[in-house]
Amino acid sequence: MKYGILIVAVGIVSALFHGIGLWPDFFWHIFYSDIVPFFEKAVAEGFPYIDRAIEYPVLTGLFVYVMGVIGGTHIGYYLATSVLLIAFAGAATYFLLRFRQWVPMGETVYYFWIAAPSMFFFLIYNWDIIAVFFVTAALYMMQKKNFYAAAFLLAAGFSSKFYPALYIIPLLLMQKETVKQAATLAVFGATVLAINGFFMIASIANWSHFFVFNSLRPPNPDSIWTVVQFLIGRPIEISTINILSFILFAAAYGIFLWRFRKMHPLFLSFGITLIFLFFNKVFSPQYILWLLPFFVLLPIKKRWFYALEFSNLLALFSILAWVFLGNASFYLWSALFFVVTRHIALFSIFIQVAGRKFTNNNLPILMKQSTLNI
Repeated sequence: MKYGILIVAVGIVSALFHGIGLWPDFFWHIFYSDIVPFFEKAVAEGFPYIDRAIEYPVLTGLFVYVMGVIGGTHIGYYLATSVLLIAFAGAATYFLLRFRQWVPMGETVYYFWIAAPSMFFFLIYNWDIIAVFFVTAALYMMQKKNFYAAAFLLAAGFSSKFYPALYIIPLLLMQKETVKQAATLAVFGATVLAINGFFMIASIANWSHFFVFNSLRPPNPDSIWTVVQFLIGRPIEISTINILSFILFAAAYGIFLWRFRKMHPLFLSFGITLIFLFFNKVFSPQYILWLLPFFVLLPIKKRWFYALEFSNLLALFSILAWVFLGNASFYLWSALFFVVTRHIALFSIFIQVAGRKFTNNNLPILMKQSTLNI
């Protein structure tokens, strides 16, 4: 009960903080969130994915639309969104705490989840907590060996944010029989089609806008690829960055999965999430939320956790100041410095994962519960 109360309290404070952004003239570069300015798209004419496009996967886009219908006004939309996102955070906390039967968490649920700076800043910043909920529930179902439920949840997560699809391979590796692997994959595919199929048929152009939008967009200013372009002194074509980032990610993804293929899927999922964040063309600051469940269950040394957290926040606020305070070059250069610092922290955490150098001495309890032959 106390954990639920605490996560709700954090969500309320986050909602109040970003709610100040409803008045853009009041230091918007501090209180900004993606949710607030999206109201116009939430209440635009036409049904999303049929009459118009939204640059998010179906479940997130429908969530935004429903919040606009329920809220009606800008403030109403924001309040409805905040309440539901806090509910998703509470539900994710529930599944996270269910791991206590395998993982003696101690205070990690406070340090890496409830009191994590990202939970305060990004719970009501974007809609990523929806996917984080589906992933946390899926990881729990993996541990319970309920593979079909895990596949269903990963498909729902994929339909709200792309990254949960990365975990389907670790899920399949848990099963030794090809028939069961095929059935699990079929559940995943059928769920994706059940959620997306109608919109694909109704308007493939509007449905696919999420993928087209992301393939055409340049790296965001606080991306490592922006740093690379500054270092080489010239811009790189977006198509070239797409190819390079995909090749680097695919190679690292494949090598990591092959090297550690007998390890627990929680371990594998954490590693490939870090790899994805390291090479992806876009790094939005709320992506750190994706890592928080893994930090709780596979604790990392706090110094690298907080190095990641605060370098990410400083990169964000530097970029917001650069955008909203007159493009002062000081803010851009400071942002690039913090981006490099963030990637050093990501790499250092990955080294701990690859070396299995976790701080929780009881971690083998979870590993021994695995269905795999470690």
